[in-house]
Amino acid sequence: THYSLVDAVCRILKERNCSIIIGDSIAFYQQGLTRKAFETTLIGETAEKYGGRLVPFDEEPLVKVQDNLVGLKEIYIPKILFEADMVVDLCKLKTHGSMRLSGALKNMFGCLPGGYKQKIHMWTQNPFELSEVFLDIHNIIKPSVAIMDAVVSLDGGPSAIGKPVKTSKILASKNAAAIDVAACKITGYDPLDISTLVRARARGFIDSFENVEIIGSIETFEFKKLQKGKISMEKGTDGIFVTKTFIVPQIITSKCIMCGKCLEICPSEAIEKLHGNLSIDNDKCILCYCCIGCCSEYAIKP
Repeated sequence: THYSLVDAVCRILKERNCSIIIGDSIAFYQQGLTRKAFETTLIGETAEKYGGRLVPFDEEPLVKVQDNLVGLKEIYIPKILFEADMVVDLCKLKTHGSMRLSGALKNMFGCLPGGYKQKIHMWTQNPFELSEVFLDIHNIIKPSVAIMDAVVSLDGGPSAIGKPVKTSKILASKNAAAIDVAACKITGYDPLDISTLVRARARGFIDSFENVEIIGSIETFEFKKLQKGKISMEKGTDGIFVTKTFIVPQIITSKCIMCGKCLEICPSEAIEKLHGNLSIDNDKCILCYCCIGCCSEYAIKP
């Protein structure tokens, strides 16, 4: 999302005496990389301008949620999101190599830290199951409004391989599913071809695709459609952005002083005492990397 749109939203919030927090989590692991991304994109400068606080979600404690979930039995959400009075979903219009559309509903996936996102990709069997997780996150956090940066959109992401398309729009709605329907009109996708929207309609996020009222003009642009035809229910092959962009943390026993900080902070209870040492159960580990950030002895190897 372009920093100028973030700036405009911050200005509106500041005029209403709001305290501003800007949060995100980059998809790849490197300690401090989300903070670096804030600076590279000038969002850090924007936060400073309005007295806002930058929050990398990969540095935040997580809260386990188990109630009313469809996609997974449990999901871990940054605690700070439950403390906010209002959450604004600021997304970018992107077509996507596997999900077809990355819009306001999918954007909430960015609340989850680092490698946890990749692990969820691997846990789910098809686009519909993954979409259920997006909708669960949206249902838990309940953003008050969604605003989509469609000034220059991205064609054929993930982001690293997408191409810019000048679409010259900013979309806003209290209903994230409605925004994604409007985004389909811009990209030329049928909402029935977008698994997130199909599941959103089934779960009552939106009544119908036909009755979305669009105030203003919408035109269709030429976007590549990397995925065509009916959405597959089969398990696909996870690409390099899922399988090669995370690390599995390991405890270096020679450096560990057994202080127990990592035991306390691990949300999934994946760290355990074993034969007088601490070890990480990779089956339980959700790759949130909280343990790496809390270890003062650098005894957990990324």
